[in-house]
Amino acid sequence: MAVNVFVHDDRVDVDLSGWDRIWALKSHLEVPMDQVIGAWVASRDDALSTLGWRVGGGYVPGRMATGHFTTKGRKGVRQLWSVYTDDEVLVIETKLDDPWRVVLQHPDREFLAWIISERAHRDHT
Repeated sequence: MAVNVFVHDDRVDVDLSGWDRIWALKSHLEVPMDQVIGAWVASRDDALSTLGWRVGGGYVPGRMATGHFTTKGRKGVRQLWSVYTDDEVLVIETKLDDPWRVVLQHPDREFLAWIISERAHRDHT
């Protein structure tokens, strides 16, 4: 897994490299902090409940969900995933339609969820 998340005062940068970059069909994503609603750690199963059709990337049930996906019940709304076999994932929710959610497997997911939410809420007040 090669996902790096950088949290700045004004944005969240997600860099994918190696196989993650290939499977997700994406190497870099920048989300302005004023577009971030919040971030949290969720079970992979809970996060999968909103996953629609694969638009580009890879999907093997129980093994990986990487790339761009539609969102169940929300026409035109997309998600970016880079998740393999971890039971818990980092979910970053935005005000955007593409991506509405960024769902990542990351070893520092608890800290990243806290710092992203902290900065997003500071930006909204």
